[in-house]
Amino acid sequence: MNAAPRTPQDALDALAARDEPTGLDLTGLDLRAALARRTAPVVLRRCDLSGADLRGADLDEAVFDDCVAVGARLTEAVLTRARFLGGSFASADFEDADLGDAVFERTDLANSCFTRALLDDAAFTGCRMTGADLSALRGLAVTLTLRNCAMQLVDLRDTALRGIHFTGCDLTEAHLHRTDLRDAVFEDCRLREADLRDARLDGADLRGADLGEIGETVVSRLRGTVISPDQAAAVCAALGLRVVG
Repeated sequence: MNAAPRTPQDALDALAARDEPTGLDLTGLDLRAALARRTAPVVLRRCDLSGADLRGADLDEAVFDDCVAVGARLTEAVLTRARFLGGSFASADFEDADLGDAVFERTDLANSCFTRALLDDAAFTGCRMTGADLSALRGLAVTLTLRNCAMQLVDLRDTALRGIHFTGCDLTEAHLHRTDLRDAVFEDCRLREADLRDARLDGADLRGADLGEIGETVVSRLRGTVISPDQAAAVCAALGLRVVG
């Protein structure tokens, strides 16, 4: 059995040498040199990486199993095919990171930053993403999967999401200003009080979205979308129209 690391340097040595480092306290440490010493992708279990420096680190195929990394710095990190299983990366900074084919399952990502990140074929399932910044994503952001995620107040401004399929996501008060959502599908989603100013919504299927109270302001954003009969009735009511059969 490996002895528990007693000092920060012991923890860094364990990170570099152990097959599956478990329970390490790596808070506030620069982990890049230790990771560079590894010969295989890292598998971290129940480690604390809060405030850790991982900027530009090569974390291809890394696994973070029930880890806490609040406020971790991962800007420009290579996280292709990485797996985040549970745990918390709240307020972590993934700006400009490469997260192609990454998987997030039941991870707390509240207030995290993904600005200009590459999320091609990434998948988020059951994650808490309240207040997360996913603005100006690079690449084919439409290929990412968002399923059963809490995305209240999420920032998706200036992101190309044409054809994306949201499933079971709560986008209440989401910032969708100038977002390209043409042909997007919202299945069992909430879009109450979402900011849709200048969003591109041609062909977007909103039949499975809870739009909240439909007033004249909301109506003006719905041009070109696909809506349900009940939603159409609410639109008519907002415009003061009476539909007589």
